[in-house]
Amino acid sequence: MNGQWTFLDLPVESQAASVSQHIGTSEFTVTYSRPSVKGRTIWGDVVPYDQVWRAGANENTVLTASSDFTVEGRPVKAGTYGLHMIPGKDKWTIILSSDHQAWGSYYYVKEKDVVRAQVSQEPGPMTENLTYEFADVTANSATLTLRWAEMQVPIKIGVDVHAVVLARMDDQLRGLSSYNWEPWYEAARYCYDEKIGGEQAMNYVDRSIRLQANFENQSLKADMLKAAGKTAEAETLKQTMIAGATNAQLNTYAYTLLNKGEKEEAVKMFELNVKRNPKDANAQDSLGEGYMMAGNKEAAIKAFKKSLSMNPAENVKANSVRCLKKLGVDTSAYETVKK
Repeated sequence: MNGQWTFLDLPVESQAASVSQHIGTSEFTVTYSRPSVKGRTIWGDVVPYDQVWRAGANENTVLTASSDFTVEGRPVKAGTYGLHMIPGKDKWTIILSSDHQAWGSYYYVKEKDVVRAQVSQEPGPMTENLTYEFADVTANSATLTLRWAEMQVPIKIGVDVHAVVLARMDDQLRGLSSYNWEPWYEAARYCYDEKIGGEQAMNYVDRSIRLQANFENQSLKADMLKAAGKTAEAETLKQTMIAGATNAQLNTYAYTLLNKGEKEEAVKMFELNVKRNPKDANAQDSLGEGYMMAGNKEAAIKAFKKSLSMNPAENVKANSVRCLKKLGVDTSAYETVKK
């Protein structure tokens, strides 16, 4: 046998490879074979200019995308495509073909093109084996780069991540999980945080509340109502939510307000939590942090010392001591003396 072909599963010279990358919730995979330079002149010789090339070796180089995407700004549907290229001295043409099962580019038919895009090649580090990699990954894009010999070819891949998530959201909410409040809350939270979804997001949070009204989903709806300009309705719901909040929930809510820069309101919630739970050292410690962030040094010191007087858990004690040190207080009386 001459080694050029075989019916058996034997090693081949250009090894098979694949590379994958998630962009948002969408997965992209390139499957290809990796020829070697082996001292040859690649561009313009082994790979001629101005001719369709299989962008690898052996079978089609294949790009698979789990959702709709763009190639250099041109829209492409989710699916599996044969990846071909036309190398040029100045520009390269990138081709995605609906035929992804042919042998290389020998059976390439232009009429099966799904998209063509032009890109500029760049000098690159010497790469012996042809390599594809995803780089410059962002929340909604990545650059698929071909590297071989001393050349690299970057291809911009984009995804409308929010559109993909919203399109899949309803499908994800049709199973057994739809009988729990949490998935509906997660859907609404994502939409609110990303400022998408509109009425659809409000429907999600309402469904969560109908399944099980609680601090988390009512708090979220209050924020959504406020963002929609329905301040009176938001305030009424917020008061209902606060009235039924547990120690941990009210504490978390206060920190959320603090992180949003609403220091005055956060301190009010910390104070309310201490009023409801006067014997809780953690509530006192959290109140101290609220005062400290609001710039009330005297009140913060008093709250931290109160927490330390209540035999707090080690983590609470450590935080109170650390904060007192930041405030310039001598904490030696609170620290364990090692013998």
